[in-house]
Amino acid sequence: MKIHVTGAAGFLGRHVVQALEPLGQVQGSDIGELDVTDASAVLARLRSDASDVVVHLAALKGNAPSRQRPTEFFRVNTVGTLNLLEACRQLGIKRFVFMSSLTVAGPTDEPVDETNPIRPIHPYAASKAAAEALVHAYCSSYGMRAAVLRPNFIVGAIPAPRPYEDNLIYDFIRAIERDGRIELAGDGGFRREWVHPRDVSAAVALAVAWQGEGCETFILSTNRLTMRELSERVVRRVGKGRVEANASAPGFSLISSNRKAREILGWKPRVDIEAIIDEIWDEYRSRR
Repeated sequence: MKIHVTGAAGFLGRHVVQALEPLGQVQGSDIGELDVTDASAVLARLRSDASDVVVHLAALKGNAPSRQRPTEFFRVNTVGTLNLLEACRQLGIKRFVFMSSLTVAGPTDEPVDETNPIRPIHPYAASKAAAEALVHAYCSSYGMRAAVLRPNFIVGAIPAPRPYEDNLIYDFIRAIERDGRIELAGDGGFRREWVHPRDVSAAVALAVAWQGEGCETFILSTNRLTMRELSERVVRRVGKGRVEANASAPGFSLISSNRKAREILGWKPRVDIEAIIDEIWDEYRSRR
C-alpha cells in the first residue's frame, strides 16, 4: 500500500509518517515541494506517486491568524482539500483521511460527540468545517471511503530550531520566566483537552487500516483539565511562578467524548498530561 501524507514535515506530520511506516510505503510532501492550492500540481504529484491512500494534514492553523487572513485560510484549508479530493476522484484513489479540528464544534460546557451540530466561531474552524463537508460530499458522490479526525488541542515538544508557536504550555512557561506569573481568562475554570501528537498519529494509522464504508468522523481527545489545573501543573514543574485570574478576559470551554474512536477504531490514547508537560519543559530548557 502506498500512502501519501501532505504536511509530512510539520509538527504532527513527522509523527504520522513514523506511525504509518509499518502499513506500507509512505510518501510525504510539504509546502516546499507541493502547494495544495495548485490543482494541477496536486494531480501530477498523486499520479506520479501512484498513491492508494491520501492522508491530508497540510493546513494553516490558529484562531488569531485566521481572523487576520481569512481568505488565505479558506484557500489553503478548504480549496486545498478540494484539490486533493478531486485528484483522488480523477485517479481512482478511494481512501482518504482528513485531519480536521474539534474547533468546528464551537464552545461547549458539556462534552460534544460526532452527532452534535457544528458551530465554528472563527475562520480557521469554518475552513475546516467546509473541508469536512467536501469530504462527505465526495464520499457520497463518488464512492470514496474516508475518515475525518477531529483532535482537540494537539500539544507536545517542538524540536529546535522550529519556533515555539500555537502551544499554550510553552506560552505558560515563557510567561513564568518573563513575568513570574500565568494570567488566566475568567476564573480559570474553562475546560480544555490536550492530546499528544503520538496519540493522534496512532489514530491516523488506525484510520488508514479501517475497513468501514462511506465517511465517518472521529473525535480524538484526552487529558481534560481546567485552565487553572493545567497552569498549576506547569508551575509545579517549572518550580516557580503563580497563577492569577483575569475576570474580565473572555474564554470558553471545549470538551468532548472520544467514545466512538475508542469503540470503532480501537484508539487508546496513552500520553498523559504530566508526560506532555515534562517533555515540553525538558525541550524548553535544552534551548536555554
